[in-house]
Amino acid sequence: MASHPVLLLLLTTMGSVLAASVAQAPAPAPVDNVLRPTVPSCSTTGNYTAGDQYQKNLADLLATMPAAAINNSWFYAGSAGTGADQVHGLIVCYADRNATQCEDCLTRGPAGIASSVCPGSRRVNAAYDACVLRYADEPVSGEADNDVAFYVYEATGADVDDSFALDVARSDLMDELARKAAAAEMRVANGSAPCAGAAEDVYGMAQCTRDLASEQCASCLEEYVEKIGEVFGDWTGGAIKGYSCYVRPVKMEQLDETYLTCMSSGHFRGLGVRVVRANCLVRPGAVTNL
Repeated sequence: MASHPVLLLLLTTMGSVLAASVAQAPAPAPVDNVLRPTVPSCSTTGNYTAGDQYQKNLADLLATMPAAAINNSWFYAGSAGTGADQVHGLIVCYADRNATQCEDCLTRGPAGIASSVCPGSRRVNAAYDACVLRYADEPVSGEADNDVAFYVYEATGADVDDSFALDVARSDLMDELARKAAAAEMRVANGSAPCAGAAEDVYGMAQCTRDLASEQCASCLEEYVEKIGEVFGDWTGGAIKGYSCYVRPVKMEQLDETYLTCMSSGHFRGLGVRVVRANCLVRPGAVTNL
């Protein structure tokens, strides 16, 4: 299900809108509460039909995913049904999103994917701003998909004067973070490094879905890190988001380490753990203080 990645420029714009008179104003459009992935990859062959067992199993799996992921440090991989109609899936939050963003994505993504985004598809990869959702009629957990879903050019970025210094600092940092993430239990790492001749450091993050073996994670991240210079050039803020891994190199911006602090604390192996920390990506349960 390879797809062409999309380039996104995250900009905040302000403008004026000329209002029509009340008599000529159209009726308000119905509110669409479906959370739509940026570029969904939906299979088009061997589709299931309404009411068949695959659809029922898929509905069961999608209904299970939100609570299961929220209660498991924002990741879940599982299956529903048996035999030829068994459905396998996983969902995970990107590590630099906050708790509100993650919960919204983990809840609304599964709710609309089969009915509104990829109806009838047996195999789906969907990357959103805050999470990734995958399901298929064959196992997806433990199987890396190195396709890039989309690139993000962050509006907080800027062109730099010394592109060589930026490239060296950024490449060295992201290579190191890729190795650390692949070796980490939670498959995520972040950090910073000085940029020669600049007052600001370079920051970065690397992440894989937690079902991947260390070698699979490393391979995916290495492939993404190699793309950074070509994709972003002298631009200092961006991200490469995929279905199995994610890299985000930025300059002049401290990444939020709340998620990473929580994930590295070792308290979140099981369910029902609560962390007393603002925006920490763990759902309420038994109280545990960091």
